[in-house]
Amino acid sequence: MKVIFKLVLVLFVFNFCACSSDDDNNDNNDDVSLEGIWTLSALSVESSFDFNNDGMASRNLFAETPCYDDDFINFRADGSVNIVTALTSITIEITSPTEYGHVYECLNGLDRESTWTKDGNTITVENGSTDLVGVISGNTMTVALEDTFQIEMYDGTDYTYPDEDVVLVYTKQ
Repeated sequence: MKVIFKLVLVLFVFNFCACSSDDDNNDNNDDVSLEGIWTLSALSVESSFDFNNDGMASRNLFAETPCYDDDFINFRADGSVNIVTALTSITIEITSPTEYGHVYECLNGLDRESTWTKDGNTITVENGSTDLVGVISGNTMTVALEDTFQIEMYDGTDYTYPDEDVVLVYTKQ
C-alpha cells in the first residue's frame, strides 16, 4: 500500500517569489552585502525523517534528499531577485502498522522573479499582501515560514495531515 507524502513548498514559492511594486533597494550601508548568489544550505521542518535511509532521522530535508542541491537566490543591486527552488514528492510504503520506508522523487522546481528591500540585517522580498522576511547574520540568511510543509503521517491506524513550519538557511557564495 502506498501513501503519498508531499513536500508542499508551493506556498513558500508563492510567498517568496511573486512580482511586486517598484520599491527602491534600501541599502543602509551595513557591512553585510546582500547582492549575489545565496545557495540553500539547510531546509528544516518540525518532524525528523530518514528519507535517505541512512539510519539517522533528521529535521534537515536538505541533508535527507539531493532535491534542493541546486536551490539559490540571486539578489541583484537593482532591487530585483531571482529565486530557484525545487519541489519533492515523497512516497511511503507501509509494510506493517509500525514499519514503513520512504521513497522520494525530485520534481521540476520553480524559477521566479521579484523585488527586495533591505533594512539593517533584515531582507524583505515583496509579494503583494504577503512579504517574506529573512535575517542575515554573517554570510548566512535565515528565513522562517509558518505552516508551509504539509505531510501525511500514519500512526498505525489513522492518517493525519499536519502543516509544519520550515526554516530555510542560505549561505552567500
